[in-house]
Amino acid sequence: MDVMTVTLNPSLDREIVINNFKVGEMFRVSNSSQSVIEPGGKGINVSRMLSKLGIENMALGFLGGFIGRVFLEKLLEDKNITSNFIFVEEETRENTAILDLENHTITQINTVGPKIEDIDLEHFMQRYENSLSIVNHVLISGSIPPGVPSNVYAKMFELAKNKGLITYLEANGKHFNEAVENACPDVVRVDLRKEKKYFDRELENIDDYIFAAEDIIKHGAKLSILSYHVEGDIIATNNGVWQFTVEEKVDRAHLFGTGDAFMTGIIYYILKNDFDAFEAAKFGMATALAKVHHVEKYIEDFNEIYKYYDYFSVKKVK
Repeated sequence: MDVMTVTLNPSLDREIVINNFKVGEMFRVSNSSQSVIEPGGKGINVSRMLSKLGIENMALGFLGGFIGRVFLEKLLEDKNITSNFIFVEEETRENTAILDLENHTITQINTVGPKIEDIDLEHFMQRYENSLSIVNHVLISGSIPPGVPSNVYAKMFELAKNKGLITYLEANGKHFNEAVENACPDVVRVDLRKEKKYFDRELENIDDYIFAAEDIIKHGAKLSILSYHVEGDIIATNNGVWQFTVEEKVDRAHLFGTGDAFMTGIIYYILKNDFDAFEAAKFGMATALAKVHHVEKYIEDFNEIYKYYDYFSVKKVK
């Protein structure tokens, strides 16, 4: 098994398609295909997309209560994913996304997740450290649940890096900051869904994005990625900074999970090839574009990915 994904705060995701959605009105979903419940959370999404591409992987995190049992039952339907969760007392969180395909919008309602007790975190860290010996790649992503200290990502990355593993991070917030400062992973993607901010710096123009991408490289990453508006990304390696720009109109209602698809593509490329940061970023971009063409968090296969290389342009900006 090559890959471990860590999602400390997974969720049971419900995606509902409601065209012309308006607050304060009642809607009826008459077609079952327009209401999907599936295991989610950033690392879980990557696990599931890697599995679709034929990559066996292990998923770690916390689960709790009835929702956690439903989550696990659905996740175990995927034969390429080995589950390795710590069960806690409180309920796993539920997230709801309302997709309006007519107006090209996503409305998201996310819950906070279960409180993690010290003993549960201790058991998790033991299991995580033991699992490092059977993988070569470790992705840690998403939010942290209540009760988990902000330095947890930094500690986990330090353990993985000490074993010489290739490491990946997608998050934002204090736990992200501490990981970048103290044990910077090889690949870092900043999650900008909630706020356009890197550490305490507001990201307002392209120079701000370039600064953030370069700063991550200075901390020790080999590849950094920041979404720049809807139409592209800022990419940095040790050899420079590039802007990837999408050459087609992107349906905002299909953006749910594209960041995870980007990371999926990067991991898949590095698994199958040498660690070429720039080429891995291009494959990640093509993977994200492949996902954009599905409402659900889904990629058909690697052949689908390759055809989207022509859907974006690359320009060196520094």
